[in-house]
Amino acid sequence: MKISKKSLVGIILSLCFLNIPILAQGAGKVQGQALDAQTAEPMFGVTAVIRSINKFGRTDVDGNYEILGVPDGNYTVEFIMQGMETQKKSVSVSGGKISRVNVAMGVKRLEEVVVEDRALNDTEASLLKFQKKAAAVSDGISAQAIQKTPDSSAGDVIRRVTGITLVGGRFVFVRGLGERYSNTLLNNSPLPSTEPNKRIVPLDLFPASLIKNIVVSKTFIPEDQAEFAGGTVKIETKDYPDQFFVKVGLQTGYNSNTTFQNFKTYSGGGQDWLGLSEGNRTRPDIVSTLPDAPFKQVGSGQYGYNAAMVTIGSLQFSNQWTPTQMNAPLNKGFNFSIGNKFDLGGDRKLGLIFAITYSNDYQYRRETDVLNRAGAVVSGIPVGDKNTKLNPAYRYNQQIYNESVNWGTILNTTFQVANGHRLHFKNFFSVNNDKEVMVYSGQNSASGQTIGSAKLNYIMRNLYSSQLSGDHIINLGGVKTKLEWRGAQSEANRNQPDMRDTIYAVQTGLEGQAPAVLQGGTLGSSQFFSKTKDLSRHAGFDYEIPFNQWDGLQSKLKIGYSAVQRERGFEAERYFFRGPSSGSPTNFLGGATPVPNYPVPPEVVYNPLNRGPKGYYVDEATQPTDQYNAKQKLFAKYLQVDMPLTPKLRFIGGARYEDNYQAVATKNPFDPNASFFDSFNFKSYLNSYELSVVDPNFRSPAAINASKNLLPSSNFVYALDDKTNLRVSYTETISRPDFREMAPFQFFNVLGGGIEKGNQFLTKTYIHNYDFRYEKFPNPDEIIAIGVFGKQMSSPIEKVMEVDSQFRYTYTNAKSAYVHGIELEVRKSLSIFTPKLERWAFGLNTFFIKSEVQFQDWIYYQLSGTTQRPTNLSRPLQGQSPYVYNVNLRYRFDDNGDHTLTMLYNEFGPRINAVGGIGIPDTYERPVGMLDFVYNLKFLEKWDIKLAARNVTDSRIKIVQENPILDSTVHYNSGFNIGNTFVPVFGHSYKGETINSYRLGPTITFSVTYNLN
Repeated sequence: MKISKKSLVGIILSLCFLNIPILAQGAGKVQGQALDAQTAEPMFGVTAVIRSINKFGRTDVDGNYEILGVPDGNYTVEFIMQGMETQKKSVSVSGGKISRVNVAMGVKRLEEVVVEDRALNDTEASLLKFQKKAAAVSDGISAQAIQKTPDSSAGDVIRRVTGITLVGGRFVFVRGLGERYSNTLLNNSPLPSTEPNKRIVPLDLFPASLIKNIVVSKTFIPEDQAEFAGGTVKIETKDYPDQFFVKVGLQTGYNSNTTFQNFKTYSGGGQDWLGLSEGNRTRPDIVSTLPDAPFKQVGSGQYGYNAAMVTIGSLQFSNQWTPTQMNAPLNKGFNFSIGNKFDLGGDRKLGLIFAITYSNDYQYRRETDVLNRAGAVVSGIPVGDKNTKLNPAYRYNQQIYNESVNWGTILNTTFQVANGHRLHFKNFFSVNNDKEVMVYSGQNSASGQTIGSAKLNYIMRNLYSSQLSGDHIINLGGVKTKLEWRGAQSEANRNQPDMRDTIYAVQTGLEGQAPAVLQGGTLGSSQFFSKTKDLSRHAGFDYEIPFNQWDGLQSKLKIGYSAVQRERGFEAERYFFRGPSSGSPTNFLGGATPVPNYPVPPEVVYNPLNRGPKGYYVDEATQPTDQYNAKQKLFAKYLQVDMPLTPKLRFIGGARYEDNYQAVATKNPFDPNASFFDSFNFKSYLNSYELSVVDPNFRSPAAINASKNLLPSSNFVYALDDKTNLRVSYTETISRPDFREMAPFQFFNVLGGGIEKGNQFLTKTYIHNYDFRYEKFPNPDEIIAIGVFGKQMSSPIEKVMEVDSQFRYTYTNAKSAYVHGIELEVRKSLSIFTPKLERWAFGLNTFFIKSEVQFQDWIYYQLSGTTQRPTNLSRPLQGQSPYVYNVNLRYRFDDNGDHTLTMLYNEFGPRINAVGGIGIPDTYERPVGMLDFVYNLKFLEKWDIKLAARNVTDSRIKIVQENPILDSTVHYNSGFNIGNTFVPVFGHSYKGETINSYRLGPTITFSVTYNLN
C-alpha cells in the first residue's frame, strides 16, 4: 500500500490536532520523575503505584513516569525498586488536572514535592541542574530565559552566555578563540556550513523560538569531538509536550533608522517574500549550456565563441541595474506551534511537535568606509610601525538597504516502543535570505577618480538536518546498560544569484564639469553568480555500562564510535560588459552614438539595441580556481569512565582516537564531465595514500591532510556539599586546517575581504587546555561561579597578508599562542539584601582574557622565501576581546513570574577586525555596548504579550586603525551612548583613525501569542 505525500502530511497534522479524550470525565493524571539521590541521575524501572485505586506506572530512561485515569481525591504514591528503599509521597488530584510528584530514591528522609502543573523541561532551573551534574565545564541558556530577551536567533541568544562573543552577528567566539576553534552540534550531530570560507555554521540560521536550550561545553571529554579549543556549541530543538497544545503568535517591529523612511530595493521575482526562489536572477540558459569554454568572444582569449553566439547570450542577461524606491514598512513576523502526546496502549507512546516561525525585517544604515595601504616597505619588511605612512586607497560614503526573510520549521517525533526503548525522528529546516542594495560614492586614490556605484545583491542561505536516533535500556546479567545511537544527514546551501554592480567615474577635480562615465571591463559593470553546497553525514553510538567501584560507589564506563563524512562544492562565475575595443561601454552606444554630457542610466546603455558586434557584449572572467571540491572522512572511537574516587571526588576521563582524511581540488568549470563533487577520486586517493602507490586514473588533489590522533581528557569534580562543586581539568585537543585554508589556489572571498590564497603546507594546531572552576547553586534557579582557564597552542593557524600584493591574504602556522582568562557568573535574587527585594533578580556574567600569538622572526620569512609578511610579530588573537560582560536585572510584578520587566546589557571589548601585513597596522573594532528592555505579560491564562526595546542607546559601531601620520586618538572606553553623549565606564586610548563607522538605530518590537490548550 502506497501513501502519497499529501496523505502523509494530512495524517501527521490530524494526529497533532487530535486531542483524544482517553481519560474519564473529571479524571486526572499523576506524573513526575525519579532520580538517584546520590548522583541525581534519572532512574529507569521504578514502579509508581497508587494501591487504593490499583493504578500504576513505570519510569522510562529519563526517569519519567505517569499514572493515568486518577479520579479527584487525595492519594499516597509508593515508589518501588529492587535494592532501593521504598518511598511514599502524598498527592492531591482535582479538576482533572495534572499533579506532579518527584522522588529521590535511596534517601530515608525526603521532603514532599507536589506540583499542580506540568513541569517544563526547558527552564533555567533544569538547565542549572544539568550544569551541576555535567561531566564538563559548561554554560547555557534555556527557552525560558530566551523568552525574556528580544533575541530572534541563536546568534543573538548565545552572546548572553558566559565567555561568548559574536562576530558579524553570527559567528561565535568561545573564550576569545575564533570560529575556526569551535564547532556546532544540532541535537548532538555535527552540521555543515553555508559559508564557503568557514567551517562553523552561522548561528543566525537558528530561529530562537524553535530552541529548547543552548549549552556551550568548554572542556573536552572523550564522548565529544576533539577538534576544538574554545568550545562546542550544542543546540537542542524543542521536544514534544506532555499534553496537547497550540500556539499562534504575531509580531511587528519599528526601527528608527528605517521604518517609514525612503528605502531602496529592486524586483527579484514574486517569491522573494518566501526566500526559496532565485526569481529573475537565474543565469541565462544559453550560458549554462556552454560549459566547454569561457563565455567570451574569440580574440579576447585563447578560447571563446563567435560574436553572434556571444551577442545572443548577452541579450539574456538581466538589464535591471538601478534600484527603485519605496517607504520601508514595519517589520513583521508570525509563529505557530502544535504538539501532543498519545498513549497507544501498554507502554507505547507517541509524541509530536511541529513549529514554524517567519520574519521579514528591513534595515538601513549609512556608513563610511576607508581602505589604507602602506607607503614604506623595503623588501617586503616594514620600515617600522612608527614610520609607516598610510595612504588611503579609497574613501567611500555608503548607504546600505537590507531586506531579510528568515523562517524555520521543526517536525520532531518520539515513539516509545516499550518501556526503556524509544525512537526519535527530528527534522529542522531554516531559510535566511538577504536582499541588499548598496549605493556608495567617494574618491578612489588608486585610479584618481571619484566613484559612484550601485550594487544589487541577493544571498540565499538554507540549512536542512534530519536525524533518526534511539535509546534503549538493555538488561545484561541483571545490569541495566544503556545504548544510544543516531544517524543524521544535513545539507547547507548558499546561493548568490546575479550580484550586479555598476560603477560611474569622473576624474577627481572635474566633478560637475565633466559627465560621470559608466565604466567597462573588469573594473566596470559586472554580474556575479556563486553557489556553495555542503553535505554532512553522521552515524554513531554510545554504550554505557554501570558498575560499582572498590567502595561500592556507582560508576559508569562509556564507549562509543562516530563516523562523519563531509562533501563541499563551491562554484563562482563572473561576467563583465566589454566593447569591441578597450574603453567604457558608454563609448559604444550602437557603435556610433556620441557620449552625452550627463550620466547615462545603465538600462539605456545596456539596452539590447546597443548589444552586438559593433556595440558591446558580456565577457566571462571566471577562473579555474573559482570552483573547488572538498571531501573529508573522520572516524572516531573513545573510552570514557565516570567514577567517584571517594564519596565527594568524581573523576571523568579517558581518551578519544580520531582518524581524519581530507582533500581539496579545483574543478574545471569548462569541463562538461566534471561533476560538483567528483573532480578527484576521493576513495582512490585514500587507497593511494595508505598504500603509497600511484593510481594513474587518479587526479591529484591540490591539498591533502591526513592525521591520526589520540587525545586524553582528565576532569575532576569535588563536591564541597550538595550545592557546591570544585572542578579541575586538563585536556588535549586539536584544530585542523579548513578546506579553503589548505587549498593552494587563489580565490576571491565572496564574503568580502578581497583576494585569498590557501596554504597546502599548513599543519594542525595542538592545544593544551587547563580549567579550574568553583560553582555554587544556592537555589534551583541561582548560580555563583568563578573560573580560571588557560590554553597553550602550538602552530596556531592565522590569516596574514602577502608581500607581493598589498591586498591578498593567505594562511600560515604561527609559532605559538596562549590564552588565559577568568570567568564569573552570578544569578541571584536580591532578597539576600532585604526581603523587600524578593521580586528583584540580578544576573551578571563576564570574562577577562589575555591572549598573544607569536610569529616567526623576520629572518625566518626572508630565508624561507615565503611571501608572508605579518606587520606585528606578536599580537592578540584575531577577534578576541579582552573583556565581555552581560548584565540583566529583572522585576516580577507577581509571584509566579508571568508579569516581568527585564533590562539587559551586553558589551565586548576592543578586538582585531582585520590582521595587518607588510607594514599596514591591524584594524580594531571599538567596544560596543547594547542596552535592551523586555516587558512580558501573561494574562487570561491563554494570552502572552512581549514588548521589547533593542539597542536603546544606539551605540556607534566603529573600526579604527593606527595611522601615525594622523594626530588623532581613538578611546577604547567601556561605556555607552546617550544621544550624542558617551558615558564611559573604563578604558584606554589608542592612536588611530576611524575607517568604518555606522549606527543601526533602536528597534521596538511587539508580539502577542495565543495559547489554544
